[in-house]
Amino acid sequence: MLIKALLVAAWAGICAWDQYGPHLGFRKPLLAGVVTGLILGDLTQGLIIGATLELMWLGVNNVGSYVPPDVISGSVVGVAIGILSGGGVATGVAVAIPVSLLVQQLDMLCKTISISLVHKADKIAETGDFDKIDKLQYIGAFLIFLSRALPTFIAVFLGASVIDSIMAAIPASVMTGLTVASKAIPAVGIAMLLTMMLKKNMWMFLILGFTLTTYLNLPTLALALIGACFAGIYDLIMTNKKKEGHAEPAAVGADSNENIEGGWDL
Repeated sequence: MLIKALLVAAWAGICAWDQYGPHLGFRKPLLAGVVTGLILGDLTQGLIIGATLELMWLGVNNVGSYVPPDVISGSVVGVAIGILSGGGVATGVAVAIPVSLLVQQLDMLCKTISISLVHKADKIAETGDFDKIDKLQYIGAFLIFLSRALPTFIAVFLGASVIDSIMAAIPASVMTGLTVASKAIPAVGIAMLLTMMLKKNMWMFLILGFTLTTYLNLPTLALALIGACFAGIYDLIMTNKKKEGHAEPAAVGADSNENIEGGWDL
């Protein structure tokens, strides 16, 4: 269990790095949950719990100085506890929310410490010793890794038995409510996604997809390919319109030059 807890903690730290680095999408609950499930030997539950958390946290983003709940630790710990305790989606969601809120505070502390590193780097830059600035970058990266890896390790390594005791003490009606809520969460997440994506000139694509799925019973792959074709056609039309818009001022400029040249000829 120690090895698995260390691997899960390391994965949480890597997901945190991805949030600031290459942006490969590891911080997303779906990918974070799938790999966590793979480490713990239950890929199916990792996918199910991760997908549920992905839909729940679709609208969570950093806006200005606001630090949102940490979806990385919430997803990894939620999937891990859901698998280890055997509670599935209901347990995973029940654990993920408080964990994400707790690590949110730790994330703010980590960023506060990182600000002091920036000020120190400014002073070092004045001396011209840039090698020391590189060391500060490694310190900042280590803090980011540790802020997710440490709480994840503690929760996974020590939390399974504790969670079992807590879950046994929770009334069955509460767990039933959490189970129902976990099934309703995807609908809420999709509704949030539609409010962000469905603009005035996009509603016809929604109706087209609904019609193809409902009345023609097309499989998901066929629907995705048709959608990709329409997206390509739409992008091509919009690109041509932009090119035409840029070409018109150039044509006007050319006419003006011709008139000027004609004036010189006179």
